[in-house]
Amino acid sequence: MQKNARGFVQESYSALTNARENLQQALNTVEKNENRGQIEDSLRAVEDALQQCNQTVERLEQA
Repeated sequence: MQKNARGFVQESYSALTNARENLQQALNTVEKNENRGQIEDSLRAVEDALQQCNQTVERLEQA
């Protein structure tokens, strides 16, 4: 069966959740402060994307 839009967004949410977990692990092992800042920036961007995906899934479920 082919995925619909909601299925693709949910799959994206799962991938972003995995990315968030990996970035959090990276923060636990990073040594240089410069690199820590870059990882934190990436983590914030992923968190923002997760919020957007969640809102999109909610809208698609209401439609």
